[in-house]
Amino acid sequence: MFERLSRKEILRKKTEAERFGVDDKTIQRDIDDLRMYLAEPESGQRFSDIKYYKKHNGYMLVGKSEIWLSNEHILATARVLMESRAFSKFEMMELLNRLVLQSHPFEAKMIKEIICNELHHYVAVQHGKPLLQSIWELSQAVREHRLINISYKRTDQEVVERLIKPQSVIFAEYYFYLISYICDQDPEMPIPYRLDRIIDYHITGERFTSDYARRFEEGEFRKRVQFMHPGDIIKIQLKYWGRSEEAILDRLPTARVVKREGDFVYIEAEVFGHGIKIWLLSQAQYLEVLSPPEFRAEMENTIVNMLKIYRGPDLR
Repeated sequence: MFERLSRKEILRKKTEAERFGVDDKTIQRDIDDLRMYLAEPESGQRFSDIKYYKKHNGYMLVGKSEIWLSNEHILATARVLMESRAFSKFEMMELLNRLVLQSHPFEAKMIKEIICNELHHYVAVQHGKPLLQSIWELSQAVREHRLINISYKRTDQEVVERLIKPQSVIFAEYYFYLISYICDQDPEMPIPYRLDRIIDYHITGERFTSDYARRFEEGEFRKRVQFMHPGDIIKIQLKYWGRSEEAILDRLPTARVVKREGDFVYIEAEVFGHGIKIWLLSQAQYLEVLSPPEFRAEMENTIVNMLKIYRGPDLR
């Protein structure tokens, strides 16, 4: 009976009595015994219960109300997952199907219909590689401080071999990354490796010790990095006159408004240099970099080179 309840089947006393050749009272005692078992901490099922549903004239195994995900929880999570575009369609379908199973059994059908309609138009990122197992195994290696050998295809298509000290697995801008230090090197900042570009990896049995003074802080890294291009940490000053300063403050968690002057907002932020340049250029004519001087000159040089594409090399 418990096995069938676990499969979301509805148990009816009369049917079960006929199945086992007993009376209804015996089945009721069995159900009460199962309820007592589920209530025991040792059962590992203390968040489950057996409830009678008059509409169906039977009993179902359900999660207690405080652990069910509501319709709102499931739809919001599903839409965030699909908007990420991070997983192949097969893995996305698997994730969403399991997510729907966390809903109340009588609401699952309606939720699934809504999600299936959106999943029909889902477009995954181009690499199409399965990632769930890699995310789990590499995260375990991070937790256990194990060295990893990887074969990695760079953007220029060259394949390189690396022995790395993994620090974190994070998601950003459609992709998952393994943030790591290279063994036998002493870079100031860790290097992000896109998981889909890791051709092969081997988690070794060798552990590494963390340098507390250079301990990787995922939260601080996320605040400063843009498009997963670390670069050097710099403090920039901006003058902004676009429609929404929230666009700046939300994109750059370290940003703060230091002055307002008419329609202009002056902002400071601590960021990694290379990635932030890519994003600042997307703000077109609504933003000016004021400092540091060398970064301002780099922005100007990039803009001039962009103009040459449209106006020709003889731009004055």
